[in-house]
Amino acid sequence: MKKLGCLLCLTALSWVSVFAADTPAAANGVAQWKPNGRQRQRVVLWGIVHNHARGKFDALLRLTNDYEIVGWVDDSASKAMRMQEPNPKSYAKWPKLDGEKVLKEIKPDLIVVEVANSELVEVSTKIAEAGFPMHMDKPLGTDPVGFRKMSDICRARNIPLQIGYMFRANEAINKAVQLAHDGVIGEVFAIEADLNHSYGGAKYPEYASYYPGGTAYLLACHAIEWAMPIFDDRMPDKTYSIIKPAPGDPAKALTHTLTIMEYPRCIATFRVCSKGTQPCRHIRIDGTNGTIEIEPIEDFRTVKHTTGLNEGLARANQLEVKLFLKTAKGGYKAGMNRIVFPMPKDRYAGQLAELAKILRGEIPNPQGLYEHDLKVHKVSLDACNL
Repeated sequence: MKKLGCLLCLTALSWVSVFAADTPAAANGVAQWKPNGRQRQRVVLWGIVHNHARGKFDALLRLTNDYEIVGWVDDSASKAMRMQEPNPKSYAKWPKLDGEKVLKEIKPDLIVVEVANSELVEVSTKIAEAGFPMHMDKPLGTDPVGFRKMSDICRARNIPLQIGYMFRANEAINKAVQLAHDGVIGEVFAIEADLNHSYGGAKYPEYASYYPGGTAYLLACHAIEWAMPIFDDRMPDKTYSIIKPAPGDPAKALTHTLTIMEYPRCIATFRVCSKGTQPCRHIRIDGTNGTIEIEPIEDFRTVKHTTGLNEGLARANQLEVKLFLKTAKGGYKAGMNRIVFPMPKDRYAGQLAELAKILRGEIPNPQGLYEHDLKVHKVSLDACNL
């Protein structure tokens, strides 16, 4: 992460570019993945059960210069736990494909994995063994072994593996991470993030409580993923969660969580309650020289959940990083600084557009990202009190 400042100049899409490194040579004779150089990448959506599936599909449709949608794999017959039933009719205009045929005959340039949470690692491991680049949604399983095995397969063959942490392409959050990492606000001593929501309906308590950690398992990883680079991806001294039922939910529901990451001189806290308000999600980072605040962190009208109200939720038409400094630093004045970014039209398009550049060979496959994602997964499991 020491190269963060200069490498961010290479791509504004995501701070993960700081993990870029030279492509490794073939190891032990194993064939290495190589970029194809084509402008448009042939992509298959594998699964529609995950509640981010439709959003990813719509992002692919938006990126007409980057992707050609070949078809989709229907996993709606799966018995795995899900938030609500998917609607296969939403994808009826595109070919429905058999998974084995995708791997052996169609052979796309990219597979976007959007199966149920509990099936993500199993399906993605099969795809990795077949040698295909992936965008894989999260969370990454309830044990560290399965995801590590899949990640190691990809790393050994230089296969691009992009995890669907939903804020990786958020310019305001990326800027906040950069400012905090670079010491503009001094030594960071507190990080707060609110990931409350109100989607999911009557089934949500059962759905969330199916997983250890409940809402901490489902959502805290999104904040852990951008918070750790502030500390050069150092592991926290301790990570754990306070877990309660949200108001109105059954007594044993795991729907109201506070995740705590302890560093030697910093405490990071991430709240997730299923009876909250999405447009009021916010981030605050405090340091000895100042404070960074972002609220709102996105326009929820652009988020394509399969459930929940998406209309009338915008609180701003732009993203704004409020930077208050005790003393001037990093080119910013003492007092209030406001750094403004355009509100993205799509939560996922920026990340997928960056992946298309990797597939074409315009930017390197970020080698250090494999280890970063493994660390985030480890901390995310600790957040579930495992």
